Amino acid sequence: MSVSLADADTRDPHIVERTEAGGALGQELRALGIVPGTWVRILSRTKGHLTLAVEDARYAVGTEVARAVIVRR
Repeated sequence: MSVSLADADTRDPHIVERTEAGGALGQELRALGIVPGTWVRILSRTKGHLTLAVEDARYAVGTEVARAVIVRR
C-alpha cells in the first residue's frame, strides 16, 4: 500500500515509490537523494516537520514537502 511520507508509519523503513513534485521542489528532493528506489525512515515528527534518515544521511523536511513523496513498506 502506498502512502505519502507525511502519513507513513514512523517505526518502519519505507522505499520511495515516486515523488509528486516538479520544478524546484522536485530538484531539491533529488538533491537530498529522495528518489524512487531509495529507503527512508522517519526518525521523529514534530509539529510541521519530519526528521528523516535517507540512506546514511539525516534531513528535516516540512510536512508539506513530505506529502509530495509517495512511499511503500
